[in-house]
Amino acid sequence: MTKYEVLNQLSSNEIDYQKAYEMLYPKIKKRKARKARFVKLKINIPDSKGASAFVNTLFLFPIPISFIMFFLRKRLNEHIDENIPMSIKDFVEMGAVKGAFIEVIAKDNTHILIKTI
Repeated sequence: MTKYEVLNQLSSNEIDYQKAYEMLYPKIKKRKARKARFVKLKINIPDSKGASAFVNTLFLFPIPISFIMFFLRKRLNEHIDENIPMSIKDFVEMGAVKGAFIEVIAKDNTHILIKTI
């Protein structure tokens, strides 16, 4: 049914305004984000290329998120920092969406790139 047909039916009181609204603007299905299963880390230390290569070799393969949650289980309800009003659990849930990129730049110019797969 076209927009004009719906408006004509509304003006002639054949349908009420709620039904006309539903006909004009159908509900759109919300897409659920896919959950990630693995985390890939890349760490770049600008002063030491050897240390960067060693750390990146340790994290060469993706790490399962369940493995990370095993170590963070006791600290999930703690806050990250007093300046950040977010718990560790909220941070992990935010990063557990497939295809997320989190880039962390520390004060000493160390770059950490976290990708979820």
